[in-house]
Amino acid sequence: MLKKWAALLVLCCLILGVSAETGLAVLTKGDFVPCCQRQSLLTDSQVKLYQVAKGDTLWDIARRFNVDLKTITMINKLDDNSNLSIGQTLELPYRSSSIHVISRGETMWDIASRYDISVGQLQKMNPDKNPRRLKIGDKLTIPSSVRQDIAGEVKPSRGISFSGAVLAWPIIGVITSNYGWRKSGFHHGLDIAGDIGDSIKAADDGIVSFADYKSVYGRTVIIDHANKQQTLYAHLQNIYVKKGQEVRKGQKIATCGISGRTTGPHLHFEVREDSDTYDPLKYLRQ
Repeated sequence: MLKKWAALLVLCCLILGVSAETGLAVLTKGDFVPCCQRQSLLTDSQVKLYQVAKGDTLWDIARRFNVDLKTITMINKLDDNSNLSIGQTLELPYRSSSIHVISRGETMWDIASRYDISVGQLQKMNPDKNPRRLKIGDKLTIPSSVRQDIAGEVKPSRGISFSGAVLAWPIIGVITSNYGWRKSGFHHGLDIAGDIGDSIKAADDGIVSFADYKSVYGRTVIIDHANKQQTLYAHLQNIYVKKGQEVRKGQKIATCGISGRTTGPHLHFEVREDSDTYDPLKYLRQ
C-alpha cells in the first residue's frame, strides 16, 4: 500500500511540473511586454503598438502621439466612454504611413480622390480589401510618399507657397475639427486642442497685421506673409505681439485660450490668400 501511495505522489509531481512548464511558456511567448520595457513598439503592419500605463486616458495618448482621437477609437473599436486598463495594447498609426478608417458612405474611389492617388495605388497597398465591399471601420493604408505630398513636403497645390517649404505647427495637439463642411456650416480653418496657457507659435515668417479681439474668433492674431498670404490664430488667451511687428517662424506669439465662441480651449488656425481660405493640413509639416 505504501508503495502505491509513493507511486501516486510521484505521478502527481510530474503532472504539476508539466503544467507549470506549459503555463510559463504561455506567459513568455507571443507579444507579452514586461512593464519595465518601453511601452511603444514598432510593427511591420504600419502601426505602432502602445501599452496603456497607469493614469493614461485616450485624450492623453492622442495628444502625446499627435494622433486624432477619433482615429484611435475607431482603429481600436472603442468609444468616448471606453475604460482603459493598465497593460492594454492599443494600435496607433505609425508616422511613416497614414491609416484611413472608413466611415459610412465612403467608397475606395472617394478615398483615392481625397488623397490624390489612383484606386490602383490604393488597392496595391491594401490587397486584402475589396473596393466594392468596404465595411465601416475597415482600415486602409495610404502610401507614405502620398502622405508626404498631402502634408506639404512638396510644393502645395493651388499655387500657395510660403517662405519655407511648409508651415510649422502653431501648436501640437489633437485635431478636433477639420477644414470643410460640418453640421453648423463651412469651417474655414483647423481646430487643434490644447490646454489654457499652451504656447502658440508663428507658422512662418511675416508681419503682424492684426492683434486684437474679433467677434466669434475672440483674441486673434493675423500674420501677413509673402504674396498676400496670411495665417490666422484665434481663441487666444494672451497675445504677445502687436500690429506691425515682424515675427519669425516658430516664435511664440500667444497662448491657447477660450476667448470668443468656443466650447473648450483650442486654437482655430486658418490659411488665407486674398479672400479665400485653404485647408491648413496641405501646408503643415507632419
